[in-house]
Amino acid sequence: MKKVLLTALFLVSLSAAQAQKIVTLWQCYDSAAAVTPLAREAALYSEISSLRDQNLAASYLPNPDLNGSFIYNSDIPDLSGLLGSLPIPPGSVPSIPHEQYRATIDVSQTIWDGGVTRSARAVEQVVRDLNMKQNEADIYRLREQINNYYFSILLTSLQMEVTEIMISDIEARLKEAESGIRNGIIPEVTLDILFAEKVKVTQALTETSHRHDALLSALGMITGMGDLSHAQLMVPEQSAMTDSIIYNPDLQLFDLHRKQLEVSKDLLKSQRMPRAFGFAQMGYGNPPGSNFFSETADTYYSMGIGVKWNIFDWKKNSNERKSLTLQQQLIDIRKRAVEEALERVLTVRKAEIASLREVAASDEILVAVRKKIIAVSASQLLNGTITAAQYLTDLNSEKQASINAGLRRINIARAEAEYINITGRK
Repeated sequence: MKKVLLTALFLVSLSAAQAQKIVTLWQCYDSAAAVTPLAREAALYSEISSLRDQNLAASYLPNPDLNGSFIYNSDIPDLSGLLGSLPIPPGSVPSIPHEQYRATIDVSQTIWDGGVTRSARAVEQVVRDLNMKQNEADIYRLREQINNYYFSILLTSLQMEVTEIMISDIEARLKEAESGIRNGIIPEVTLDILFAEKVKVTQALTETSHRHDALLSALGMITGMGDLSHAQLMVPEQSAMTDSIIYNPDLQLFDLHRKQLEVSKDLLKSQRMPRAFGFAQMGYGNPPGSNFFSETADTYYSMGIGVKWNIFDWKKNSNERKSLTLQQQLIDIRKRAVEEALERVLTVRKAEIASLREVAASDEILVAVRKKIIAVSASQLLNGTITAAQYLTDLNSEKQASINAGLRRINIARAEAEYINITGRK
């Protein structure tokens, strides 16, 4: 018995905990950003950029190559004819062999590349930032879907609440009507009218309830919060309006695209600079190195430094940089067009919010008046001075006034949330 009691207490406490679960719009934003598959892209972009940067940094490391060759020459220089008039004993002049073979290790080392590696690493860093920002913008757009689910749930919750109250009112009138019919005050058709209205309203409640559950399920999936059937979604508090849109991730993408073109111009400039490099070769062969008169294979080595500079490229590099400058101008134009479009949207939204707030100020008055009217109508229905149809007209008007008041509050909160999302505020 004690075990059963403890289990019951646990279930009651668990149910109470579920009922007290509070969910806010910003929690949904943060949770969706954390669980979306897109969240894994950031780490991959970072790893890709790190690997590419390591490859670029390796440009200043020695570059060893293992080479081998075998050559047979059909014709070789004959020095005996050239030196025949000299008093040299026959056979003392070495002959150059027809075949040559060698195995070498060649090492090249960049001494200075004109800043190409530094500029290329800067480009890679901007590419990384650009990919990360694009990923952030893609995740940010999930807020639009969350808004659709979240505020639709608030609306269906409101409709269900008002509809349930309406059904309770009709049930109360049904009980009163039965007494009035027995006393001959109310015609019997009143019961049929009220019952038919109850069935119709109950059907609407069922449809709304199913849609409400589906929206909760969708919100739970996109946010990773799971079952939200016992959660209470809070209407967002009124927010301060700001005209700043500098935090909008889509606009920040324009800035990064422009920066990418700028560092690309720096890379092109560095490619026009002279380059210095060192080289060394160590090998074994016959003949050894440049000693063509050696008659035996041997080891050898050579080393040196070099400079390379393309002094004239027919203005190809200059034209590429001019092209990048023109692309930057195109980005500036496109960014300004997007800014102006967003500013127009913000202007319309701000006016819409102001209008909704002004109208909402009188909603409570209208709902209070409608409640007084339906109270009088209920009394008149009980006394048989009005028909059930007239009562239901007043009841529907009172229901619609309550829904409109709640709907306006929800629309204000949604418009404010969308306004904030356009500005890019966190």
